[in-house]
Amino acid sequence: MISPARPRRRALALALAATITAIGAGNAAATGVSQGALDQALPSGTAQGEQSLYLDVMIDGHLARPLVPFTLRDGRLGVAPSELAAAGLNLPADLAVDDDGLVWVDSIPGLSAAYEPAMQRLNLHPVRSLRTVRQLGYSAPGARDVRRDHGLVFDYDAYARSLGDSQTLSVGTGLRWFGRFGSVELTGVSRAGDGGDDAYERLDSRWTYSDPQRMWTWTVGDLVSGGLAWTRPVRLGGVQWRRNFGVRPDLIVYPMPQFAADATVPSSVELYVNNVRQYSGEVDPGPFVLNDFPRVIGAGQAVVVVTDALGRSTQTSVPLYVDYQRLARGLSDFSLEAGLLRSGFGIDSGDYGNDPVASGSWRRGMTDEFTVEVHGEAGPDLHTGGVGLAWSPLGRFGVISGSYARSSGLGSGDQQALGYQWFGRSTGLDLYSQRASRGFRDLGSLDGGSAPLSSQDRASLWFGIPRGSFSMTWLRYRDLEDVPSRTVSIGLNQTIGRSLSLSASAFEDDRAGHGVSLSLSMPLGRELDASVSYDHSRGQSDYAAGVRRSVPYAGGWGWEAQARDSGDGQVSAAWRGRAAEAWFGMDRVDDDTGAFAQGNGSVVVMGGQAFASRRITDSFAVVSTNGVADVPILYENRVAGRTNRDGYLLLPELRGWQSNRIAIDPDGLGANLEVPAIERMVTPADHGGVRVNYELVAMRTASVALSDGSGKPVAAGTRVHRADGSVVIVGYDGALWLEHYVDGETLRWTRAGTACATNLPPLASVESSPQLGPAECTKEESQ
Repeated sequence: MISPARPRRRALALALAATITAIGAGNAAATGVSQGALDQALPSGTAQGEQSLYLDVMIDGHLARPLVPFTLRDGRLGVAPSELAAAGLNLPADLAVDDDGLVWVDSIPGLSAAYEPAMQRLNLHPVRSLRTVRQLGYSAPGARDVRRDHGLVFDYDAYARSLGDSQTLSVGTGLRWFGRFGSVELTGVSRAGDGGDDAYERLDSRWTYSDPQRMWTWTVGDLVSGGLAWTRPVRLGGVQWRRNFGVRPDLIVYPMPQFAADATVPSSVELYVNNVRQYSGEVDPGPFVLNDFPRVIGAGQAVVVVTDALGRSTQTSVPLYVDYQRLARGLSDFSLEAGLLRSGFGIDSGDYGNDPVASGSWRRGMTDEFTVEVHGEAGPDLHTGGVGLAWSPLGRFGVISGSYARSSGLGSGDQQALGYQWFGRSTGLDLYSQRASRGFRDLGSLDGGSAPLSSQDRASLWFGIPRGSFSMTWLRYRDLEDVPSRTVSIGLNQTIGRSLSLSASAFEDDRAGHGVSLSLSMPLGRELDASVSYDHSRGQSDYAAGVRRSVPYAGGWGWEAQARDSGDGQVSAAWRGRAAEAWFGMDRVDDDTGAFAQGNGSVVVMGGQAFASRRITDSFAVVSTNGVADVPILYENRVAGRTNRDGYLLLPELRGWQSNRIAIDPDGLGANLEVPAIERMVTPADHGGVRVNYELVAMRTASVALSDGSGKPVAAGTRVHRADGSVVIVGYDGALWLEHYVDGETLRWTRAGTACATNLPPLASVESSPQLGPAECTKEESQ
């Protein structure tokens, strides 16, 4: 009897021998193979002359590039350097190349080559310096092709209020035309009632065009200037050219940590960040760099695990820090604008300055740890310029920010700022201080604007506690009149039990005094929750309790009731539909009873069709099914609606600059419809729309029962020939399914040596698929 331990020892010995053999082969590869060894592998009779070969290039036994052209000359193999580079070799820059542009394999230092004529392949074993560093994980995606169909959108938001003897009405409107040349937008608000003069006030008018390839956006008209954390943006009427990362939402613009390692054999690589696996993949032998999107913000701990084919693992632990203040290395952000200052936004639509002004901002990631910033402004008797930075020491000790700016002309002075941020898994710290001399000015100071604060300071501390968080904030600022203001606040958010949520805060302010706020909320069921709250400030206390049923996202009704100890209260209802959203109710405030109503939505005009919709906040699609009604349309694999009687459906919730999946649900279609490819991927511009056309065609279909000359059903599997040359197969009980039914068409089939034919009767309806027959066999000839 053989002991069970003996096979295990034998297997262990074989594995050890294989490992030693592999190590020996690796050492041989490191030293290279002599020309004599290569000659022994070459076929006999090839020592002289020249021959062309097409060989598969293998690296460490794995196919790297198929059918590479080689030249065999005087027993040596030559190849174009580009072919070896394409196979994954990192060739030396000073490698000798002959007059024909070939490099000889045996002349490459550190490269071992074995020619296998029977397999027509060349197996290479390069040393580490010849191996290309492989990039794993995230790679910057290319810009998508964006659809720019033409259309028009009208947005509205109306609010009516009656309280005591006062009645007011306001309606905000927006009109937007979009197409291949960008979009033109006009927004405004109309007011009527007891609050002031009845009038329409224009808010913004502008033309905008964005280029996702270059990540540029041009704006002409009313705009807000670009800026940095230490500058003050202003409203202008003019022209702007800026970087817009929003057109590439799939592009990561902040620095990502990189992890470098070396695999000696084919291995698997895994990345864990804060004990959560975020990447898993395979890597061939050689050096590699892993850069993947870390789904954390702030400080974290990354662990890279490399496991080889024998199950041996190595772990590398690296601390990291992720933030949004820095830009990735080599990436730039900018904004340039010029025009007239606008001071009366929302009050006087034509209040523009008389003198032109300009401003510009620029940021660039010099390294992954260091980002520089530059800003400049120019106006009448004003020139302001400054520089800033965002620096993360060693890429893991938070972010230090700083800036210095100086102005001359209208006012001469300077401004300095210094800040530090660090956020960990359970602790966060934010410090910032800014100082400006009395003479410092910027564009916000012109045309009646206010001067910058002479000082402002901020300190925030955040702690993570079990099932909640605790925060403390200290703010202080001083204006140019040397009037100080200081605010200290603390906040607590805590989950108690399974569903009770507690929120508490307290503050002390030099001007507003001190106050305390406390609230408790608890869900009571699906979309139903209750809350109680207590507030105390300026010496007064207020108690409130309420119950609310949220409006379902897909549409429907919701309601809310609230009462206060002062006798004030409110009851309201809300409705959300496909065409609009509305809120209305009654309330009591300071012994006065009132009522209110609000509604908003959008109207879309596209492709000669008009649609009423709930408010469109980004992009949309108009789906056409070629006049076929009641077709179920899927958006991101969920049913979004059915086409109307004209075969159209508006999808109001697409994501601009991103791929959106739109499809037809084939399970909800009739059997008489011919359907093209059911799925489309579309990428609209932001605040624009696209048309998605499905050329559905209604077919005349029917099931015909065929019988032979004796009245029995034609056997299943019989091949039936149609007049157009196509062939259809008979099913059970002689049933034959026909698409594209043709009245009077002759069907022919042969069974048991008998040739049969029958003529189809007229089909009355296109919409239905009737059961016809039995259609009798008319014998044509005997075989």
